Amino acid sequence: MAQYSFKVGTPTGSIQTLEAEGESPEAARHGLESKGFFVFDAETRTRPRLTVRVPAFFSARISPRALLVFNQELLALVRAGLPIIISLDLLRERTQQPRLRSLLEAVREDVKGGAALSAAMAKHPDVFSPLYAAALHAGEQSGNFVDALTRYVDYQKRILALRQRLRAALTYPMILVGASLAVILFLLVFVVPTFSRIYGDMDAQLPVATRILITITGHLQNAIPLASIALVAAGLGLWRWRRTPRGKRLMDRWVVALPWFGTLVSGYLFSRFARTLAMMQVGGIPMIPSLETTLGTVGNAYLTDKIRTAIPRVAAGGSLADSLGRTGVVPSLMQELVAVGENSGALGEMLGHVADMYDAEMDMRLTALAAAIEPAIMIGMGLVVAAIVVIMYLPIFNLSSAIR
Repeated sequence: MAQYSFKVGTPTGSIQTLEAEGESPEAARHGLESKGFFVFDAETRTRPRLTVRVPAFFSARISPRALLVFNQELLALVRAGLPIIISLDLLRERTQQPRLRSLLEAVREDVKGGAALSAAMAKHPDVFSPLYAAALHAGEQSGNFVDALTRYVDYQKRILALRQRLRAALTYPMILVGASLAVILFLLVFVVPTFSRIYGDMDAQLPVATRILITITGHLQNAIPLASIALVAAGLGLWRWRRTPRGKRLMDRWVVALPWFGTLVSGYLFSRFARTLAMMQVGGIPMIPSLETTLGTVGNAYLTDKIRTAIPRVAAGGSLADSLGRTGVVPSLMQELVAVGENSGALGEMLGHVADMYDAEMDMRLTALAAAIEPAIMIGMGLVVAAIVVIMYLPIFNLSSAIR
């Protein structure tokens, strides 16, 4: 008989590792299940277990959707009445991401040692954000941990849905632009030179438009290697410059200052700001810590620096609406609604309405963008391709007229 090691759940709710013998893993499993244990997994002790290490490059990042699934499962387990230690053990066994599994193991050990769940997760801010830790801490302090986690899961769903709508609306136009540029570049680099060689053998006088296009194509062929190197170098330089505090701030300022696209991005950022601050206020977190934590989720260095100037004014006793108004970047409509929320004592609810308003406006703008930009790109590509084809066929048309 082979010997197997099983991780099991006992009738009292604890997790243990037990060893059992059997003709097969199924036989050993049934033996433990007949004694009242719930078996999670098993490994044979007679030979070493083959493990595949996932490179850190692939396992380092944990997607927002994976964190949402984790929080939904954690909420279900806690709502069912399971202790935190048992819930973390079950979630650690279920996850398929090595990094999340190791983090949950570290969190479990901290909680087992007496730390609060929020404090244990706050040790890993690159995965469990300060906003998440603050929301859990507020739930622990108020005794409404399930409500706090429920609010955060709902917040995650809304933010993820908003991000997906923005990404979906911009992905298709970007694909169209890329395809259009590829088609035009193919015509200029491969098709036009073929016609040029044919016309060169004919030794005929070419129309002005055809000569201009052939000249441009010749220069383009010679410039492609240098232009590619220059673009790569410029892209790397721009990427490194944006990673500096000054570069990131200037780049973010340029983005929000764009005529139409900047308004769309600003609406998305203010929606995220309002919804995050609303969740913090409904959770009972004081205003100053709420603002400091919320600013970490804005994602725009220029707006973050501007809104941060409101914190000292609020700390000195000023109203939130007036303090936000003095930053010079918060829209007047948002200021008015925040003032109404402060005066009525329902600031969290009013901030939620502000976020819903910006979400609706962004949906409308994205719908209009999709309806306008896709036909424009298709028409523009068609006109450019048609112009290239007509210009290259002009000598043939002239030759046919001369023969007649």
